Order: sequence, then structure tokens, then C-alpha cells
Amino acid sequence: MGYQHWRYSKDNDKTAWLEIDVKDSSVNILRIEVMQEWAEIMKEIAADTDVAGLCMLSGKPGGFVYGADIAEFNTLANEADVHNLIALAASVLSAIEKLDIPTVCGIDGVAVGGGLEIALPFDRIVAVGQKHTKLGFPEINLGIFPGYGGTGRALRRVGIEATLDMVLSGRLLGAEEALSLQLIDRLADDADSLRDIMRNELAKPKAACRVESDTRFAAALAAAEERYCSLAIEAATPAPFKIVQHFRRSGGDWQKLVESERQTFAPLLLGEASYHLRRIFLINDAVRKTARGDSQISHVHVIGAGTMGGDIAAVAALNGFSVSLSDRDASAVETALTRAKTLFERRLKSDTTIAEAMSRLVADIDGAHIGDADIIIEAVAERLEVKQAVFKEVEKLAKPGAILATNTSSIMIEDIAACLNQPERLIGLHFFNPVPVLPLVEVIFGERSDKDILARAMRFSGQLKKMPVKVKSVKGFLVNRALLPYIFKAICLMKAGENADKIDQAMVRFGMPMGPIELADQVGLDVCYDVGKVLGMPEAADSELAAKCSDAMLGRKTGAGFYEWEGKKALRERAVYPQEELDALAADLLAPMIDKCRTAVEDGIVASADDADIGCILGIGFPRYRGGPLGWADYPR
Repeated sequence: MGYQHWRYSKDNDKTAWLEIDVKDSSVNILRIEVMQEWAEIMKEIAADTDVAGLCMLSGKPGGFVYGADIAEFNTLANEADVHNLIALAASVLSAIEKLDIPTVCGIDGVAVGGGLEIALPFDRIVAVGQKHTKLGFPEINLGIFPGYGGTGRALRRVGIEATLDMVLSGRLLGAEEALSLQLIDRLADDADSLRDIMRNELAKPKAACRVESDTRFAAALAAAEERYCSLAIEAATPAPFKIVQHFRRSGGDWQKLVESERQTFAPLLLGEASYHLRRIFLINDAVRKTARGDSQISHVHVIGAGTMGGDIAAVAALNGFSVSLSDRDASAVETALTRAKTLFERRLKSDTTIAEAMSRLVADIDGAHIGDADIIIEAVAERLEVKQAVFKEVEKLAKPGAILATNTSSIMIEDIAACLNQPERLIGLHFFNPVPVLPLVEVIFGERSDKDILARAMRFSGQLKKMPVKVKSVKGFLVNRALLPYIFKAICLMKAGENADKIDQAMVRFGMPMGPIELADQVGLDVCYDVGKVLGMPEAADSELAAKCSDAMLGRKTGAGFYEWEGKKALRERAVYPQEELDALAADLLAPMIDKCRTAVEDGIVASADDADIGCILGIGFPRYRGGPLGWADYPR
């Protein structure tokens, strides 16, 4: 019988070889039709008395199985649909365990989520011991957990501590660590030796079944609950709570874990948090696709060696570009190079690679290398006349085809480009501080920006390992346009008598990394005021910020703003407030952000609600499990 997604054969030793090779996909994913075919194959194998052993591996070089099809999850309308999917998977995996012949699974590359779950029923597991091999259960990042029996079968192999760590942290294991935990049984040096080693493993006994004492099991659960649940809110992120409860119900019996997974998996998958997390996962993937490809950029020149410019230059050098950095202040360039070396030492593993990165980043005080650059990025003072003066000179020196880019955070591209003979060459690349940490880049296009240049800028951002979102040139672009009204709303509420700590608590409870009042102090009240004068702000926020700036109370950098500061810590008087009050306050605070995101979509500032949401998640820290401002606002509750 022929199959679309599988190759099935028997060799002269009566060993059955099963290769997964999902049709029309660059990687193997467990679509429903793939599992249905596998179920038919297992019936065929079980009925064949001439099979002496079963070996399964991937038909795609360098990759095993990347798990279930996340997009397909969105087609499951109710718990019955979810249960049917789990029942299908359970029938296949239990069929492997019921075979009275030895079975071996071979892993070369990624085996995560469902990809690891389908390996665990095999008697023995062999993995290629190279860097590209990764194993684990990252489902917690989608608000779910293994649903095909993975919790029980992992417990059987590695014990309670390791299983809880894998399921609750979502971290991926390399082949060596997986072997040390006994998640796998043998390493192969490379893909070429994998089949021979698998064949040899058929003669080995099954992996031993771990048995945990009641005391150890209870202690591990208590430690996991403290680590993963103590600071979380079950209503917003139920997965870690439900996972701990799931393990507690089993009493350490791996078979009970396998059987009871569906009781927990279905409600989590159909819940709000998982819906948002899966949507954002797919949006992330779509954004990455827009950034794939060669930008045809090899030499980057950055003008301005302050914090932003220096860090942009460092990140470019870190990612393999030749970079020259200029500034009128030679000491600023030297400071930037020192900071870059610190970054390289943190990110790179050897003296050789650190030295190579440093060799790619050169001081160019006078801008002698501007004419060599494929892209020139300006990161000077946020004043129109200063930026125009830079680009007037740069246009004379830049070679034909070189991209001109500004890191402006607020000035419209058309205004800066007004000084140029070829304004279509200018685009915005708005990085976020700290540049080495925050992934978002707003790629700003003006009325005359060249489409090919924009496409190259998107690919360049991808080569920097950034997430680019294309944004139309308007005051504040997307992120600042959404963020500042939210901050101004908080200031207005505070001036009207609301407690600052209560405001901040409401947003931290919602999932923001910090509240808007503390954030304003962190950013600098002078910066908030200056941007507010560009974007517009309510009179109450205007007068409050003006008074603070007049008194030199600028926030953290001056030791006092809305809060008093002790180093990096805001000194706040804490109180306990009813949860329903905090939730209502959060909704009120988010209203202007939601409104600005809607307007951004309606006015074509961004292409879609997806772009608005991912921009706010990456640029503001809006919690992924809330789905972004529009995702959260539009979710049917």
C-alpha cells in the first residue's frame, strides 16, 4: 500500500523501516492526516508475522518531527474534537507499545512536543549527538502541555524532577543532556551511522522504567509549584497550575498520567491563554518569513556612537557584518567599542570568535567608510535639523544603491527626506533600547520610500536576528503612538486621585513587565514630555509632566519622579487591593492603547491587527498570553 507521508519497507533481516516524510512540507509536523496514515501502517505491521523488529526515523535530513500542526489546532471547535485527536494519537502510540517485537526510534535533529512524544513509546531511542539535535516539551509556551501521553512516558524514563522541569520550563535539551537523563539510550556520531546503530539497538533490552518514592514525588511537585505557580495568576495563565494538578492526581503512576492527559489538555487548548499564545506563535512565524533572505548588505556604517548607535553597530558586527562607526566625539566611539566587546564576551564562547567580532567593528571618526557602506544608519540627536544636516552630507558620499536609514523614534521620514535629492532612498529603522535585548525593529516607510529598499531593510533586520514590522511614517509610528497615551492615561488617573502603586499593580497583575507610572520614571519624564508635545497629550498629563520637569524630577535618572528611587529600585508604599478593582483599572488604562492600535490598522499605519499586536508585544512588553491589545480586546468572553 502506498502512503503520502510515510515510507515503509522491510530489509533482509525482517526489520521494518518506517520513515516519516510529510508531503509538501520542509519539516515533519504531525497533521491529522499524517497520524491517520500512521495508524493504518501500524495495523499493517501488527498483522505481519514476518516482521522481526521496527525502526522509525525521519526521511528529511537534519530534522525529526517538529510536533503537532499548531494551525490545525485552531480547527478544533470543542472538547470532543480534541478528544478525537488525542484518541487517534493514543491508538498509534499504544500500538507501538503492544508490539511483541523490539522497536527503536532514531532522532536526527529537532524532536520537540509531539515529535518527542512519538519517540517515547519505542523500546530504545538513538539520537545523533550533534548541536542540531534538540529534544523537549515546549508546549507550555503555547499554554498547553504534552497531550499524546508525553508526561507519563517521560516520567517512566527520566523520573519526576526531570519530567516536571521539561514540561513546566519548556526548555530544550541537547543530545548529551538527554543521554545523561536517560531520555535517550544511545548517541550516534552522525546521520550516516544512525541506521547501523539503530539496527544494533534492536538486540538491547527495553529502557528501564523509573519508579519514584511517594516522598520524592511529593517533594518534586511542591518545589515545582513554588517555582512556577507562586508568582503566576491561574485565571490568566492556567497551564502551570493545571500541570501540577495533573501530576498530583496520578500519584506517580505513569500509566495514569497517560490516561488522564486528555482531561487537562482539552480545556487548556480551548482556553483563552492558549488561543492567544498560538495566534502569536503563528504571527511570529509570519513576521520571520518577511525577514528571510539576503539583504545584499555586507558593510554597515553607523553615524552616532551614543547608546543606540553604538549598540546597533555592535549587534551588526555580532551578526557577521563589517561595521564602521563614526561620531564627532572620538571618546564616544571608544566607549561604544568597549561596550561592544562586553557584549561579544557575553554572547560568544571563545576568544577567537570575540576577536573576529571586534575585527569587524572599526572606529571611523571622520566617516571615511561611508562611501563603502551598503547601508548608512543615522543615530544622532532627535532633532530634525541635526538629522537633515547628517543626511545632506551622507547623500553626497554614499555609493549608488546604498540604503539611507534613520533610527528616529518620532520624526516623520518625509520631514527628514525633504533635504535629499533622492528622498526615496531614506527609510526608518527604529530599534528599541536596549538594542541587544529587544527584538523589534519598526521599518518605517514614507510616501516616497522605495519598495525594494524596504524589502532589503526587512531582510537586513532578519539578518540582525530582529523582528521587523513595517510601519507607515506618522507621528510616533506604532509603538510610541500606542504606548504614550497609555502612560498619559495613567498620569491623568493619578492626578485625579488614583494611587500610583494601585495603577502599577493593576498592570503588573495584567501581565505587563512593569506599571505605567514606574515605566514613565524609567524612560524619563522629560522624554515622555518631549514625545507628548509631538504626539499630543491630555492637559492633566501635560501640566503634571511640565511641573516635574521644571523641578528637575525626571524619574530614575535624577533619583525622583513620580516615585523616589534608590538606584534601580522604585520606593513604593504597597497595599492590597481587591482583584476585581485591579482588573477594572487595567481595562480602563488599556483603552487608549487599544484605540491607537485600531486607528493604526484603519489608517494603514500597519497592515493588520496582527502587526499591531506583535509590535506591542515586542516593543511594549504586552503579555503574549493576552494576545496583544487588539487580540485581547476582541476575544469573545
